[in-house]
Amino acid sequence: MYLPDPRLYPRVNPQNPVIRALMAFLTETDAVAAAAKRTQLIGVLAELIATRDHYALNGALTQAPSQDAYKVLWQIVRELCESPDGARWGVPFAIPVILVVGTRSQVQLAGRLPDTEAVLALLRQHGVVAEQADVFLAPALVHPGDVAAINPAQLADWRDAPQAEAIARAVREAPITCKDEGVFLRYLVGIATQAEGAEPAIRLNGSVGAWGLPLSELIGKALAQDGVTLFAMPRVPQTWLTAQETGRVTQLETRLQVAASNAIRSMRSKRRTPVGCIAAHEGGEIRISFSSQEDGERWEGFVWPLAPLDAAEQVRQYAEGLLRECQLDDIRVIETVQPDQQDGLPFFVTAHYHPVSQH
Repeated sequence: MYLPDPRLYPRVNPQNPVIRALMAFLTETDAVAAAAKRTQLIGVLAELIATRDHYALNGALTQAPSQDAYKVLWQIVRELCESPDGARWGVPFAIPVILVVGTRSQVQLAGRLPDTEAVLALLRQHGVVAEQADVFLAPALVHPGDVAAINPAQLADWRDAPQAEAIARAVREAPITCKDEGVFLRYLVGIATQAEGAEPAIRLNGSVGAWGLPLSELIGKALAQDGVTLFAMPRVPQTWLTAQETGRVTQLETRLQVAASNAIRSMRSKRRTPVGCIAAHEGGEIRISFSSQEDGERWEGFVWPLAPLDAAEQVRQYAEGLLRECQLDDIRVIETVQPDQQDGLPFFVTAHYHPVSQH
């Protein structure tokens, strides 16, 4: 079954020069003219980045009239701040790290790794970082909000003039405070100096290889505390902007895994048959509930806020696949957008609360 996209996009704003150039490109049917109009759009965005007009750039992204339009803008922004320029350039990168923490008392985990050279040595050993490459890795475990605060103009500056000290000053440690259990996202960030024609100083994207487990163990040991269970899941190094999306999605997927496992295990321990419901809701959220036919009072819910690059159907596919792995036979996908609230409370479709048909 298909899950609809519940988001409402703004109308085309011809007064915004970025949106005007964007729509001129998207609506052009002639290939040669379209290429010229894309070049014009690149010029408009490049001017905003060069003049550090972050307000106008963010405003244009916010006013994108569709997800496809947003993707076009986002791709060009990435090109403008990531594409190499010259014979030597910097590659700012980020490594998302998911931390699954369990504890019976409130604890605070350190916000830094004491030995980044050990991390780099491990990555060099497995070919992720080139043997003789000039690569800096900051010791801070950085909060996703701080990673997002680095604007495209700053990334372009770091690309044009690799500055390890500037990156170290721009990020700060983000300790983790936890009680019971939680899934947290932090980043290891750094910069690699790349020369034209040389092998990649750092290999971006791809998949986690044989280095994943030893890096997980290294991070776990650095953050270990008595009475705390900790599992670290490092992802592959990526460009600064791409890593933000990867980290956010992986954190949500992991949180959903934990929520589903706990809820389903609890229901089955009480001899109840779990039911999973997946629905899109007004306000731009996918909500997933875990309930049972035998008990109409108790249920648990999970919320996936849709970010601009998220696809509702992809979230549905992931959630449904996860529930099938949990051996749920009753999975209900609601094909109409549901309200945000009912009777003043957030609304979830469950085994007993049926979808609202007028939406």
